[in-house]
Amino acid sequence: MTPAHSAPLGSRLRLTILGLGITQIIGWASTYYLLSLLGTNMGRDLGLSNAALLSGVSMTMVATALIGPRVGRWQDRAGSRPVMATGSAIIAAGLAIIALGSSWHSYFLGWLVISIGSPMALYSASFTALTQAAGQRARRAISFLTLVGGLASSIAWPATAWLMTMMEWREIILLFAALNLLVCLPLHLAILSRSGSGRESDPASRPVEAGLTAQPQRRAFLILAVMLVMTGLVFNSWALLVFRLLEGIAFPMETAIIIGSLVGVWQVFGRFVEMLFAARFSVFWTGYISMAFLPLSFTILLGAGGNVMLGILFAFFFGISNGLMTLARSGLTLVIFGADGYGERYNRIQVAQNIAAASSPILAGMVLDRFGAVVTLSILLALSTAGFALMLALRDHCARHGLR
Repeated sequence: MTPAHSAPLGSRLRLTILGLGITQIIGWASTYYLLSLLGTNMGRDLGLSNAALLSGVSMTMVATALIGPRVGRWQDRAGSRPVMATGSAIIAAGLAIIALGSSWHSYFLGWLVISIGSPMALYSASFTALTQAAGQRARRAISFLTLVGGLASSIAWPATAWLMTMMEWREIILLFAALNLLVCLPLHLAILSRSGSGRESDPASRPVEAGLTAQPQRRAFLILAVMLVMTGLVFNSWALLVFRLLEGIAFPMETAIIIGSLVGVWQVFGRFVEMLFAARFSVFWTGYISMAFLPLSFTILLGAGGNVMLGILFAFFFGISNGLMTLARSGLTLVIFGADGYGERYNRIQVAQNIAAASSPILAGMVLDRFGAVVTLSILLALSTAGFALMLALRDHCARHGLR
C-alpha cells in the first residue's frame, strides 16, 4: 500500500496548492519585495532615507511576532478561509494607504496595516491551511507550495521593472492592492473549505498526530525556537547586506550580483529535490542538510578571496540551506507537535525568530561598518555552527522519546 504521506495529492488538493501558490507570489511581491525596485523613487518622493524605508518591512516581522500566535489560534478554530481572505483585504488596504499618501505618516500607517494582514495571508497561514486540508500529505503539499512560492522574487522583480517603464510607483502599488483584493481574496474564498478540514475523505486526509508527548514537547519547542533565532539572524542579515559583504571580501559588484542571484536558483532547486524525495526520508534529514550546509557555505566564502568559482560554490550551499529551512521549520513543527493547534504553535515558535529577523540587518550593519566584512561573516559562521549543533540536539532529544 502507498504510505499516507506519499499518497497522490488529489485534484482538489492540487488546485488548493496552485491557488495558494498564486496568492503567495502576489502577497510576497506586494509586501517583502515591494521596496526592492520601487524604494528609491518612493524615498525620493516621500523624503525618507533607506533606513526609514526598510523599517517598514521590519514592522511586518515585529507584528508577526506579536500577533502571529493569535492569528494562528483564530485559524485553528475558524479555519483558513476567513483568515486568509481577511488578510488579503487588509494588505490591499495598507497598500492603498501608501499609494495615496504623501508623507511619512501615511507610509508607516500603510505598513502598520500591511503588518496586520501579513501573518493572515502569507506563508505561516498558508502552511496551516495545508495542514488542515492535506492531512498526512501536508509535508508533501507544503513542499509543492514553497516550490511555487520560491518563484516570487523571480516573477516580482522583472514584472515590477516592466511596470516601471509605464507607470509611476503609486500606480504600481495600487495595482498590487487590486491584485490582493481582486485575485487573492476570491482565490482564498474559493479554494479553502469553510471548516478548514480536508475535503477528501480518504485515510491520508487524517490529521498528523503529535510525535512527542506533552513533557518532551516543551524541550523540543525551546530547542527549535532557539535554532530558528540563529537562522533568522543569519538569513536576514545576509538578505539585506549581501552586496556589501561580497564587495568587502574582494568580489566586484558584477560578480556579487551573479552570486546573489544564484542563491535564489539553488534555493528553488533544493526545494524541488526535497519534494521528490520527501516520502523516503524523515524531515529531520531536511533539517540536517539545511543546518549543515549553512556553516559550510560561510566557511567557503571566508576563504574565497574574490574567487568566482568559490563564490558560486558558496551560492550552491547557502541557497540549498535557505530553501530547505522553510520546509524544515514547517515539517519539524508538524511531526513533533501534530496538526492539532498547528497554526498557533507554528507562530509561537517563530516569535523570537521574527524579532531577530527584524533587528538582525541593523545589528549586522553596525558590525559591518565598525569591523568589516570578514568579522561580520565570521559571526554569521559562528551563529550557523550553533544552529547546526541545536539541530543535532533536537534530533537526539526526539529520538530518545521515540520520534525518528
